[in-house]
Amino acid sequence: MKQVHQRNMTTICLQTNCHQCCTNTNMLLSRKDIENIQHLGYETRFFLRKKDGWYQLRNTKGRCVFHNGTCCQIYTHRPEGCRLYPIVYNTDDRCAILDEECPQKHTFTFSKTRKQQLTRLISTLKHEREERKTQTKKRI
Repeated sequence: MKQVHQRNMTTICLQTNCHQCCTNTNMLLSRKDIENIQHLGYETRFFLRKKDGWYQLRNTKGRCVFHNGTCCQIYTHRPEGCRLYPIVYNTDDRCAILDEECPQKHTFTFSKTRKQQLTRLISTLKHEREERKTQTKKRI
């Protein structure tokens, strides 16, 4: 039986030195992502940006704050959305797709499992945002 290898960022992006997805990122962060990064010793004011109730990775010099121009400084601990990329959620069609902006998208395939992971992540992110909005209203 022929073994099929699914390409992921570990192989193709590192091999091609592609970091397009780390440029001007709008990567959303879950509570778990934030806690994982904090456990690495980073303070939220360094890496976290709040926008419209969403928590996102901060950018500096036009790229993710953790990308030094050569590589990701937290690669093995990167957020779940970064791990799933280039699979993204299309809000218009409400489905998982390969990001059209990814220059390596033609080398990726995605499975039902990866789609489900993204769907769960989107649900978590929305739920956490709603919780923050509710907490803010209660304080007012």
